[in-house]
Amino acid sequence: MNLLETSVIVILFIYTILVNVSIFWLLFSKKEDAISEFIPTEKISIIIPFRNETNKLITCLKGIIEQDYPKELLEIILVDDNSEDTSKQVANDFLRYNNIPYLLIDLKKYNLCGKKNAIETAVSKASGSIMVTRDADTFTSNHLWLNTLAFQFKEWDIDLVLGPVILSGSSFIQTFQQLENMAITCIGYAFAKNKLPFVCSGANLAYKKESFLKVNPYKNNKHIASGDDMFLLQSFIDEEFKISTTKNINSIVYSNAETSISSFVNQRLRWASKTKNLHIKTAWFVGAILFLTNIMLLIMMFSWFFGSVNYKFCLFALIYKCIIELLLLFLGGIMYKQKLNFAFYLPAFMANIFYVPAISLISVVVKPIWKGRKQGG
Repeated sequence: MNLLETSVIVILFIYTILVNVSIFWLLFSKKEDAISEFIPTEKISIIIPFRNETNKLITCLKGIIEQDYPKELLEIILVDDNSEDTSKQVANDFLRYNNIPYLLIDLKKYNLCGKKNAIETAVSKASGSIMVTRDADTFTSNHLWLNTLAFQFKEWDIDLVLGPVILSGSSFIQTFQQLENMAITCIGYAFAKNKLPFVCSGANLAYKKESFLKVNPYKNNKHIASGDDMFLLQSFIDEEFKISTTKNINSIVYSNAETSISSFVNQRLRWASKTKNLHIKTAWFVGAILFLTNIMLLIMMFSWFFGSVNYKFCLFALIYKCIIELLLLFLGGIMYKQKLNFAFYLPAFMANIFYVPAISLISVVVKPIWKGRKQGG
């Protein structure tokens, strides 16, 4: 056995531990309490920053106003981040027509831009004790989403709840994102339950207002356009605040996966580009394992092509990784009650081996464009 084969076995062993920890928590984590007897008492402010979301904002708002949460304990705060379309007017008309109390903040009036400024401004004006952030392009499928998040605060007295976000879509590129997202969601759930949270999405976050104001999560990273969610998570970890997550399917928020390769790659470059500015040790550990596993398999495949690695070993390593990831996705689909399209699994599995190292390396030198703005950092 040569040095490359030994290195592949070592990294696959570490990767197996990472995946098996997640599988263990998917199989044996405690069943969550029902919320049928839950009586809400805390006022919640739902913050929705938006920029050019005319076609998606109404779907998001419709799911929110249909929640079973008491209307007198609910506040909707919309923040227009310098939209160039009719998003603001569409939101105004919809909420007025449905007679829903709301606050609409125009960042342009404050000479501000960006999601971090949007969230900070909204929190400063919010009257709720719990803040919930949603992306304007997300939607829910039930009336208990808000109750499920609020229940976590009352039951466990925590500071931050990491809500699950599931991607939807049917094309290959969308299925690729679904499978990747489900794997990260499962691993993230397991680590959060082990008090090592490392990933979250601003599309479905809930936190105490007083905790947010105490940590001031964006004070040192305003110059970085993206990462509002991860910098917030980092600041809560640094302060040793209580952080939890939930696998209750009622807490799920859905978002459509990117429909084109270019938009998908640009999104992933944006996510990867902020990593170098974060110091969440668990995130660096998991990211390093994912990168090294894929890059070692990639090197192994090229070495096999040139005859320096035995083809049987190459097939064994690929099949082994394929099986343990398939098991993780299968259990994740059961836990979150999602029908994953496994017909695309094998091509998605092979594409992932090339994609992870490529995005990681390209993000070092390329600054992606997002909603008309170049991401810095």
